[in-house]
Amino acid sequence: MPKSMTGYGSSLIQTDHWSINWEIKSVNSKFLDLKWKIPQTMYRSVAGWEKTIRAKAARGRVELFLKVQINDPDLLGLELDTTMMEAMLSQLEKVAAHRGHTITPDYNTFLSMPSLWKDTGSQPHPQFTADIQQGLATALDDWNRCRTREGRVLLEDLTSRLEVLKAIVLEIRAVAKDIVKERFALVQERVNHMLEQMEIQIDDSRMLQELAILADKLDVSEELTRLDAHLTAMEKVLTAGGEMGRKLDFLLQECFREITTCGNKVQKHTIGARTVAFKTELEKCREQVQNLE
Repeated sequence: MPKSMTGYGSSLIQTDHWSINWEIKSVNSKFLDLKWKIPQTMYRSVAGWEKTIRAKAARGRVELFLKVQINDPDLLGLELDTTMMEAMLSQLEKVAAHRGHTITPDYNTFLSMPSLWKDTGSQPHPQFTADIQQGLATALDDWNRCRTREGRVLLEDLTSRLEVLKAIVLEIRAVAKDIVKERFALVQERVNHMLEQMEIQIDDSRMLQELAILADKLDVSEELTRLDAHLTAMEKVLTAGGEMGRKLDFLLQECFREITTCGNKVQKHTIGARTVAFKTELEKCREQVQNLE
């Protein structure tokens, strides 16, 4: 089943010691672009997490949010650098004494300075690490279910539009065949009329050869055959499932090129209206494909 690049997933694990909340949001992108918004101390685990995500997704801009609340202070692994704090206070007192001032330290200011806090190097609690990993896995599963649901909707829509495109090609093929015959007969009649007025005689075989060349320029059978091939390829891609966004995007571009050639070759209202309808459906398909992985 194809997946949409747009999706949302979340998980929440709560214990007496901590609360772990993961959120995953994604939108379409040509490549897999991971954006992490997590606590600073968690970035050491990102490399391993990215391998897990890359095994589940190929494209999309994915934002991952992690909110952690520790209820047990002993698990924080932080220690105030009192040596550095004393040195800073000493320097402030010297400056104040030199200027003839006295100071009353604002300890709240010191406590809010990240540079005064240091990691004691304590290892995270094994269960905490396991819960972080489990929370990510649960959020990823939720996210993938969301993407699969939307992917199913996109697949149904594209399959329906593919049938419309096939029908339009059949209509163009039927009309184009008659147009070539009509144009051949019309040009032949006009040329004969001009030759009669100018009292000029030319070899019939030569004239038929030139008319055949002109008719060939109006023939769109090759373009229609290639369109059929591209649409058949699209159907196979849709049926196969899995990653299909890039393949479908390429095939849609090829279809657009062929239908444009058809419209340029046979500039008649009956064909023009159908080529416009075909391009309109192609554009709608392209909008849907932009969201497929």
